[in-house]
Amino acid sequence: MTALTPRLTRRTLLTAMGAGTAGLLAACASGTGARTATASASADASGLVIGMTYTPNVQFAPFYLALADGEYAAGVSLRHHGEQEGQFDALLAGTEHVVVAGGDEAIVAASNGNELVIIGGYYQRYPGCIIVPEESDITQLADLAGKTIGTPGKTGETWYSVLVALSSAGLSEDDVDVQEIGYTQQAALSSGKVDAIAGFSNNDAVQIAQNGMPVRIIAIGEEVPLLGASLITTPQVLADRRAELEEVVTASAVGMTKFVDDPDAAVEATKEYVPDLVDSAQADNAREVAVATGELVRPSENTVVGALVPEQVGETIDFLAGRGLLGETTVTSDDVCDPLLTV
Repeated sequence: MTALTPRLTRRTLLTAMGAGTAGLLAACASGTGARTATASASADASGLVIGMTYTPNVQFAPFYLALADGEYAAGVSLRHHGEQEGQFDALLAGTEHVVVAGGDEAIVAASNGNELVIIGGYYQRYPGCIIVPEESDITQLADLAGKTIGTPGKTGETWYSVLVALSSAGLSEDDVDVQEIGYTQQAALSSGKVDAIAGFSNNDAVQIAQNGMPVRIIAIGEEVPLLGASLITTPQVLADRRAELEEVVTASAVGMTKFVDDPDAAVEATKEYVPDLVDSAQADNAREVAVATGELVRPSENTVVGALVPEQVGETIDFLAGRGLLGETTVTSDDVCDPLLTV
């Protein structure tokens, strides 16, 4: 099976936290004292398992809240992946029934022959952005011409964000100097090794600022043709357990709404999974991440929390295909998208 996301997004990120950097939700180290132990509620053999990535984090608080508040049916449990698992491995193996992961990365995985289908939304605004020092003369995407951009690697959501940013600015890769820096964004930015970095508005930008380096965020475009964090299953599970999955998607949307409305409750629910949040400074930092994440979950009052828009899936497929990022298996929106939230 083709690798779904490079191992760099798992292992390197966890070792980079000491430098105050962070990564995408798909890797989801928190920078708030999260432990790497699995956070899971035991379920009977028939219960659905919702998979999340390695490190418990306040960004997963919608699901912690839904579980704690009894929104999920009996037997539904949460599972953080083992450190050596790819983000879709357990789902494809049947250990999990739903996984919280990037919709764009699921599309890439599907194009590489993995049977996946997106059934619910989480982030309604893409988290990828360009981050520059506060005093930088880069004030718009066009200013990236001739500049050095740091990215963990030329794969995954941070790389897709760079490509969108360049497209929005009318630039090509030849117009900038892309440096693959691993998860050393803060060190690379503060030392001047790069002029800008690709990162996430609710994670990297927040945590770099928390660690004492003032930064600015530059949006990668007005309309970003990428699907961010979503709820994903397999066609077989969907066929066998559709009604149960509909309940999970609906309950998760309830948790997402509470997460946005009450970031303090989000932090409190996360304490069960991240014991270090008993420290008030760490709790304050986690709350800031929660607020920034809430802006992705409900960007406006008119946003339907938890919604999945097939047209956005189609736009993501077109963008990725147009840049040669998809595999040999042809995917369409109908293949990889089946919204289960009833609105």
